[in-house]
Amino acid sequence: MSASPVVLAIAGSDSSGGAGIAADIRAAHDLGATLRFALSAVTAQSDRQVTVIHPVPPDILREQIRLALEDGTVGAIKIGMLGSVAAVETVASALTEYTDLPVVIDPVVSSSSGRRLLDDAAMAVFIERMLPRATLLTPNLPELQILAAAILDAAPPATIAEQAGVLLGAGTKAVLVKGGHGQGDNAVDLLFQSGGDTPYRLASPRRPVAIRGTGCMLSTAICVALAQGGSLAASCRRGKDSLTILFERAAAAQAGRSDRG
Repeated sequence: MSASPVVLAIAGSDSSGGAGIAADIRAAHDLGATLRFALSAVTAQSDRQVTVIHPVPPDILREQIRLALEDGTVGAIKIGMLGSVAAVETVASALTEYTDLPVVIDPVVSSSSGRRLLDDAAMAVFIERMLPRATLLTPNLPELQILAAAILDAAPPATIAEQAGVLLGAGTKAVLVKGGHGQGDNAVDLLFQSGGDTPYRLASPRRPVAIRGTGCMLSTAICVALAQGGSLAASCRRGKDSLTILFERAAAAQAGRSDRG
């Protein structure tokens, strides 16, 4: 396994520093990886709102991707916010020559503040062109429902397993359903794979802290593990473990502030 894996993140910027490329850089750095990035959009946002989304012109996005991949050292690709039909089409076309590289897609449909980041037209192209390219898709529970409904053009099925099955049926090779929006003492993620009957279960204690950018960091951590040659299940476990450590540190810091207060 490579001591210093190289990964490419294709995503938007978050001017608050909480999510997007900033979170990808932090996650890769913490794991000792080199992260190259291609910026898909520039945003102006805070924890409470997104006020501006400016797509990067397709020719610039395409050139960023080309230069990142041309020397052959990138071992895996993570895709986050794309935000427009042009960006989805540009990324899909740019990756046609790199079918050997694993691709982890964090399907960013909306911001944590509720701003829609992928409109209906972009969603349709995303489903058609990006889902079949995904080695792994990492939706949270709301994103899972939105994607399943968009694929079916109808209300989504009732269960998580059925919803994940819709995504697998659309061409995605595997779906890691994140359980952060769920209930219970544990945050349980479920890995569904094409041809598999029983999902792989990853659980961690639910911490009473809110951290932005966790989806970005998880998908990047998984991407790093895949670039090092890890299996899909093992890479998801490593990503989950890195996020668990992050939440434990945040909870400890919050408890320390409470004790001092």
